[in-house]
Amino acid sequence: MDFTSNLREMLWAQIGENKPYANRKRMADALGIDPSQLNRFMDGERGLAVDSLGRILDGLSARIVLPDALEAEGAREVCFVSPRMTGAGRDVSPPAAEDYFAVPLASEPVAAGPGRVPEDQIRGWVLVWRHHESIRFRNDLVAVEIGKNQLSMTPTLHPGDIVLVDRAERSPDPAGKIMLVSEPGPEGGCAVKRVSTRHVDGDLELVFYSDNSRDFPPSVYRLNRDYGGELSHAIAGRVVWAWSDMTRK
Repeated sequence: MDFTSNLREMLWAQIGENKPYANRKRMADALGIDPSQLNRFMDGERGLAVDSLGRILDGLSARIVLPDALEAEGAREVCFVSPRMTGAGRDVSPPAAEDYFAVPLASEPVAAGPGRVPEDQIRGWVLVWRHHESIRFRNDLVAVEIGKNQLSMTPTLHPGDIVLVDRAERSPDPAGKIMLVSEPGPEGGCAVKRVSTRHVDGDLELVFYSDNSRDFPPSVYRLNRDYGGELSHAIAGRVVWAWSDMTRK
C-alpha cells in the first residue's frame, strides 16, 4: 500500500461513532484545514497541499521514518521470501511486505530494559499486520512470551501465550491497563500485570495486580520511594495485542 492510500485509510479509521471525529467536517475543523480539500482527498479526487499534509500528520501524532532510520526502531520492516500461504487459493496474490512488522521476541527482563533489544537477546521474530487498529501508529514494539509457570493473569493469559508490548506507552492511566512491569531494585523481577494508581502522601502509589487475584495478591509500590520518581523503571510498556492458545479457553 502506498503512502497516500495508507494515509486515507488512517483518516477513515478516525471517523465514526466512538472515534476521535464524528464526521469529516469535525476532523477538518480540528486539524485546521479546508473541509472541501479534506473531502476531495479522502474521496480520492486530488492530493493535499504541503501545509495541509503537515497539519494532518501533526493531528495524527504521526512521524516520518526514512528507510535508513528503520534499524533504530524496535519493529523492523519485513522482506518476504516465498512465504508459505495457508487457507488461500493458489492464484491469490502473496502478502505485501510493507503491510507487516517483524517484532523481536525477547524475555521479560530484556523487553523491560532500556534501549533496543540486543541482537544476541532476540529469541525470534513475530509477524504483525501493521494496519490493525491496535497496532496502527505504533512502532516501538517488542513481543514477550508468558512463562511456563506464570499463572497470575489466567484466564486472560496463559503460559505460552505471546503478548505484544508498546514500549512508547507507559502511562498507567486509565486504571486496568495490562502492562509489562518491573519490581523495584536491581534484582526485581518483571511480569505482565494490570496497573492502577493513586496519589498518597505526596507520592504516586502503583498497584500491580493480577486477574488471578486469589492466588496472586497485588503488589504495591511508590513511584518516588521505590523507583526514584522514574516511571520508566516501573512500567516498560502497554500490552496492545496477544496471541493466545484458544484450545485452553
